[in-house]
Amino acid sequence: MSSTNERSSRPLSFSSLSGNVFLGAGLVLFCSVRLGGLSAYAARLAYELSALSLICAAGFLAASFTAAARARGPVERILYSRHGAKPLPVVFEKLRSAYDRIWPEIMNIDWRGDWYAIFAALWPSVLALFALTLAWPIVGGKPPAAFDQWSTAAMFLAAFPILVYERHLAQLSAAQLPEAPSLQFLLRVPVLVLILLGLSSALRWLGISEWIWAGHLADITIAVVAVEFILRSAAYIFIPLSPIKTRQSHTDSVFARLIRLRLPDLDALNHAIHERFGIDLTRSWALAFIQRAMLPLLVATAVFCWLLTGVTALGINERAVYEAFGRPRAVFTSGLHVHLPWPFGVLRPVEYGMVHEIPIVFSAEGDAIVEAAPKPMEKSTVEGIPPPSADRLWTADHPSEASYLVASVTNGKQSFEVADIDLRIIYRIGLSDRDARDVVYNVASPDSIIRATSGRMLARYFARYTIADVLGQNREAFVRGFERELRARLASLDTGIEIMAVVVEAIHPPAAAAASYQGVEAAAIRSQAAIATAQASAISQISDAQQEAARIQDDANAAAAERVGEAQTALTLFAGDHEAHLDGGAAFLFERRLEHLNKDLSGMSLTIIDHRITHDNTLTLDLRPFVATPDLPE
Repeated sequence: MSSTNERSSRPLSFSSLSGNVFLGAGLVLFCSVRLGGLSAYAARLAYELSALSLICAAGFLAASFTAAARARGPVERILYSRHGAKPLPVVFEKLRSAYDRIWPEIMNIDWRGDWYAIFAALWPSVLALFALTLAWPIVGGKPPAAFDQWSTAAMFLAAFPILVYERHLAQLSAAQLPEAPSLQFLLRVPVLVLILLGLSSALRWLGISEWIWAGHLADITIAVVAVEFILRSAAYIFIPLSPIKTRQSHTDSVFARLIRLRLPDLDALNHAIHERFGIDLTRSWALAFIQRAMLPLLVATAVFCWLLTGVTALGINERAVYEAFGRPRAVFTSGLHVHLPWPFGVLRPVEYGMVHEIPIVFSAEGDAIVEAAPKPMEKSTVEGIPPPSADRLWTADHPSEASYLVASVTNGKQSFEVADIDLRIIYRIGLSDRDARDVVYNVASPDSIIRATSGRMLARYFARYTIADVLGQNREAFVRGFERELRARLASLDTGIEIMAVVVEAIHPPAAAAASYQGVEAAAIRSQAAIATAQASAISQISDAQQEAARIQDDANAAAAERVGEAQTALTLFAGDHEAHLDGGAAFLFERRLEHLNKDLSGMSLTIIDHRITHDNTLTLDLRPFVATPDLPE
C-alpha cells in the first residue's frame, strides 16, 4: 500500500514542481520586459514566451491543487455550538445568532480543495492575456540575423523536452494521476507555439514578410487557451462540485485536445458529457442528424467560401488588373465585380490617383532614408568660421541628396569636384487601363526605376558641364528639360508611370568652394550692412537738421511776436499819456511825477529833515532799526 501511495505521489509532486517552474519562468520573462533594456523584437518574444509559460503554469498548478485535495480526502466538518451564553438585548442577540450561523460556514470552507485551484488557474491566465496584448502591436524593428538564427534554434530545441514530457504524461495511468490526459493535451500547446515562433524567426531571417502571421497564429493559440481557462474558472465558481474523491481539475482545455493529427473523437466527448452531467447525447436524433450532415455541410461551406473568392468589392480609390488563367482580361475599377474564383481568376491591385514624392538618392546598404534631426544653432560672427550646426552646404550629411562628379578647372589644370543635388520626383501611376497593365507586368518597383533612370540622366548631365556651368545655369530651364526627358524615357520603357513634377531643392557646390563662397557671402553681407548703416546715418542727420531748423524758426517767430506786442503796448501807453497831458497839463505831469516817486520810494526807508530847523533846536536822530520787545509781566 505504501509503494502504491509513493508511486501516485511522485507524479503529483512532479506536476506541482512543473507548475512552479512554468510560473517562475513566466514571471521572470514578464518582469524582464517591464524593467526595460530589451529591443522591440526581443520584447515581443519575451512577452509571448511569458504568456505561454503562464498558461502552462495555470494548468499544472490547478491540477496539482486538485490532486492534492483528492489525495487528502474530504475535510471533516467542524460543528460549533454555544453553551452557557448570557442573554443579550434583542438587537445584540440577533447579531450573535447571525454570527453563529455564518462563522461555522466560513471555517468549514475547503479553501485548498475548492478555491486554490480556481485562483491558481485564473490569475496566470489573466496575466498571460495582458502579456499578449502588449506583444501583439510590436511588429517593428529588424533584428540582426544572428538573433533570428539563435531564436529559431532555441525554439525548436525547447520544444523537444516538452514533447518528451508530454509523452511521459501519456504513459501515466488514471490511478497515478487522473489529470494526466488533460496535462498531456495542454503540453501540446507549448510544442505547437514554440514551433510557430521558431518558424516565424526563420521566415524573418529569410526576409519573408509573412513571418508576422506565424507569430500572430502563436499568439492566438495562447489567447484561446487563456480565455478558455478564465471562462472555466468563472463557471467553476457557480456549478455544483463533484465529491472530492472523484473530483478532477477544471483546466481541461477543449482547444488543446483538438491539437492532434486525426479528427476529434465524438464518442469520447459524449462519454465525458455523460459522466459529468448525466446526459446521453447518443440518444438525441438532432445530434445524430448533425453528425451525419456535418461532413456534407463542411464541404458545402468550403465550396461556398471558395466561390466567394470570385467576388471582389473595390473602393472608390482602388482598381485591379484581372487575370483569368494567367492572362490579363480587364482592369476593374471601383464597385462590385464577379469573376472566376482563385486560382483561376486573380486580381492584382494597382494604385489609383495616389501621388508619391521620392528623393533621388542612393544607399549602398539599401536602408531607408532617415532625415537627420535638426541641431540647435550656435552663435558666430559674419567673418568667423561657421559652427558645425550651420555646415549645411559643405560637410553635413544630407540623406536626401545624391553626389556626382563634375568637371572643373583648378589652377589651370583639369580636375573633378563633387556636387550634391537635392532633387525630388513627384509621380503617380497613370490613370488609363494601359498604364495599370504596364505597371503590373513591366515594373517591379516604381521608386527603383525612377531613381535608376534619374540617376543615369543626372550623371550624364554633370558629365557635360563644369562646376561653374552647373552653379550658374538657369534652374528653371534645367528642371523643364529634365522633366521632359524623364517622361520620354519612362514612356519608352512602358512603365505606366506619370511624372507630375520635378523639384530641385538645392544644388550644393563642392567642399573646396566653401572658403570662397563664405568670403563672397561675408562681403555681400558687409556691403549690405554698410549701405544700411549709411542710410540710417543720413536719415538721422536729416532728421536732426529738420528738427533744429524748426526750433530756430519757432524761436524767431516767438521773439518777433513778443517785440511786436511790446511795441504796441508802448504805443498805446504813449498815446494815452499824450492825451492826458493835453487835458491836464501841469497837473498830469505832477501826478505822474508823484506816481514815479511813490513807485521808486515804496521799498526804501526815508528820513526827511526840514531845512528850517535852527542850530539850537537840533534833534538827535536814532538811525538804528527798531526792534519790538515783548511785554514784561507786571
